[in-house]
Amino acid sequence: MLVEKIIHIRDFGSHYNRLEFEFSEPKNIEYAPGVFKNIVPEDSILKYDVELDVNVSLFNQAGNTKIIETIGEQGLLYLELQSGQFLNEIFVEPDNVFSDIIYGKKSLIYSFYNSSGNETISLSLSSAKDTHNAYSKIKAHSTDLEWRQYFIKQAMIKPGINKIQISDPVIRELMTVDQVADYLQLKKKTIQNWTSNDKIPYCHIGGTVRYRKLEIDRVLDSKKR
Repeated sequence: MLVEKIIHIRDFGSHYNRLEFEFSEPKNIEYAPGVFKNIVPEDSILKYDVELDVNVSLFNQAGNTKIIETIGEQGLLYLELQSGQFLNEIFVEPDNVFSDIIYGKKSLIYSFYNSSGNETISLSLSSAKDTHNAYSKIKAHSTDLEWRQYFIKQAMIKPGINKIQISDPVIRELMTVDQVADYLQLKKKTIQNWTSNDKIPYCHIGGTVRYRKLEIDRVLDSKKR
């Protein structure tokens, strides 16, 4: 997607950072999971004539906030939450702003790309404790658009439309160690130790370790008997 401006807002609880970047010409930015430096081009120009640190809470005590930014017709806004938080309600104006979600080092990063003809976007958001393990699920399935959009759709509010309950994305038959840890609700280190000690079925595909869901379910079922 072509981007002319990036605004990155990072929540710290009692205060937040707001960084604004511009380019000499529009940049084509592709999805890049991970840390901040990977999602902002290296040749971006940081504007120093705007306030970088805002000494008030971004969200109120109820976990709500309203963000209004003049971001331009091809602007991209990143909102990086505190660790352990996720957005459980998202209301975006205008309607044709594309929302996505990726993971950072320890927290979720939501992105809002303005593909409308408006210069300004408005975000009404509600933040809550990540009891659904959105961070670990998105990290474990980082290349799976279905999981990212699942949490966006669960939170999205449209005027005059009731929220639709969406079923969880299908668990893949062939899983990575992160996906198995998420599937079994165990630490990644535990799965790695089980693999080293042959306590969990696994296979090698293309030089990497993979786990078949069917075989794992079979082992779990045998232990219940």
